[in-house]
Amino acid sequence: MTGNYFLDALEPADGRAVLDILRPVELKDGERLIAQDALVTTIHFPLRARLSNITTSPDGAHLETAVVGREGLSGLAPFMADVPSAWQVVCTVGGDALACSADALRILSRRRERLQDRLLGLTHFYQAQANQLALCNTYHRAAPRLARWLLTTSDLAGTSELNLTQEQIANALGIQRTSVVGAFAKLKAANLIRHTRSRLHIVDRSGLRGRACGCYDQLHDLATEMGILPRNP
Repeated sequence: MTGNYFLDALEPADGRAVLDILRPVELKDGERLIAQDALVTTIHFPLRARLSNITTSPDGAHLETAVVGREGLSGLAPFMADVPSAWQVVCTVGGDALACSADALRILSRRRERLQDRLLGLTHFYQAQANQLALCNTYHRAAPRLARWLLTTSDLAGTSELNLTQEQIANALGIQRTSVVGAFAKLKAANLIRHTRSRLHIVDRSGLRGRACGCYDQLHDLATEMGILPRNP
């Protein structure tokens, strides 16, 4: 088992074929893996790292539109279409991953129907995630959004200990740092999280889930129904 859910859920023959083209890598915080408007040349399967799809406008505004962790792989939609990515992919939580040439994976997916089907299913989930986050970013308040974001980040990184600054979180959520500070204060006062400098610990996951907006449950349920995330109690 690799620790990446997508790889570990593949049919044995498909899994072995993909593992043959993979190599271990260590991703660093802030490392850009795919530039906006660039072709996808390398695919990354996070194990402990967390990646963000970030869209940047001509005036410099940017927003996280989707997250990728141990459930999947980077740059999936532009990889499948073999077109330049409409967003950049940045590592927001450093950690280990597996990587391969996009061309090598593309050749395998064209030869193996079940692998292609799995990639298409994950593409659908990422599209659903992007749509849900667009709604969330428009209509929901900072504290419920922060709770949702922290839970999702924990799910995808596979740990309740996260190395994140408030500035990084504000950038991901597309809100001012002062709003993040206020939201953090509410969650800390309820003893749901601990946060010192760049280290954050989720103390009460169930309580944090109760504070999150409904977007978390909706996306988490979809991910488990599709077999993208395991069904944990």
